[in-house]
Amino acid sequence: MIYVGVDIAKSDHCLAAIDESGRVVLKPTTIGHDAEGFRRLGALLGQLGSPETVVVGMEATGHYWVLLAEEIQRLGWTPQIFNPILSADAGRTSVRGRKTDEDDAVVIAKVLRDGDYNAVRLPDAAMGKLKQLCRYRQLAVERSANIKKRLIGLLDLVFPEFVQHFSEPYGVTARAVLSKTPSARLLAAQPAKAFVALVRKASHGRLGLERVQALIATAKTSIAVGRTDEATELAIRMTAQEIALLDDQIRTYDIQIAAANPVGKDVIMTIPGIGPVLAAVILAEIGSIDRFRAGNGVHRLLAFAGLDPRIRESGQWTGKIRMSKRGSRTLRTAIWRAAFIAKGHEAFRDIYDRHRKIMKQPSKVALSHVARKLVQAIYGVLRHHQAFDIDAFSGKHKKAA
Repeated sequence: MIYVGVDIAKSDHCLAAIDESGRVVLKPTTIGHDAEGFRRLGALLGQLGSPETVVVGMEATGHYWVLLAEEIQRLGWTPQIFNPILSADAGRTSVRGRKTDEDDAVVIAKVLRDGDYNAVRLPDAAMGKLKQLCRYRQLAVERSANIKKRLIGLLDLVFPEFVQHFSEPYGVTARAVLSKTPSARLLAAQPAKAFVALVRKASHGRLGLERVQALIATAKTSIAVGRTDEATELAIRMTAQEIALLDDQIRTYDIQIAAANPVGKDVIMTIPGIGPVLAAVILAEIGSIDRFRAGNGVHRLLAFAGLDPRIRESGQWTGKIRMSKRGSRTLRTAIWRAAFIAKGHEAFRDIYDRHRKIMKQPSKVALSHVARKLVQAIYGVLRHHQAFDIDAFSGKHKKAA
């Protein structure tokens, strides 16, 4: 067998090949990330042998590997994609301390030969689309969260008391007010009646004259009422528009994601805290649960989500135990959101309360224990393709027996 390692980069990739004895049969060779480079890739692989005798592998580095892996698959080979940590660990065994693309390509080829890796499976078209949608949605959510923090910072300059009147100072009603009067100075000069219709429409009738009067009264006594800052006022208007746009984008993503029906969605949605969108996100990231069956499947899934403990020790010193956060950030975020909802359900409430109230741990630590139990539930229902059973999950069946 011939083992071809590909070191991935943005504009160029480096290939090297070894045989079973470790002898280099293709010296490190650079190809471009373009049509000509892909044609050269096909020619090089053809010279080395057939898909039955040549194994091609690469690291899952960012998104740069995707088009190359698809091209290798189109040419007839099955690309082996694995975690970059594996080849990094292999590279550390060299006492020379070198680090070049050429060295990396050979190291990747050696990882392939040794077989000490779990290959990342290329998803089918439907699951690939769902995974992309879920990740694009997460980017939109993260941008929205950052912009909302920016809005609060801007309000601190021209109307810091504004946040006292809304549970969400970046919600629809708050944005409607800020789009028209983005500072205490401007709001204090407005008659209450002129704002009532605006607030009632934005809040769908929940808020009216009383809220408007309270806002204007606060604006008139604001510590920033005498401050003129037209640049910040304009920035607040623009920021409110950005939030509205991102909210629309997230809703569009949610509609498409919720409409997807991957295998296992029916059973995973029986777990408290997991709705249509989170179910699709979790399944898109996990792929097939069979990937985690070897050894302790739950621990492997925890590690993939980055929810496994990271322990650091040296001699007499022991560091704090923290989550590793080395796996799929998208999966970890989805499970964390589900845990926040699930902690109020009877299946997980005792876990959260025990760590929060009895063990006096911070809410974030208590929530992490709920998240870990959620992973156990996710693995169980997907592994056996059965709906969530609260009695079996809590061990009541065993106690009754």
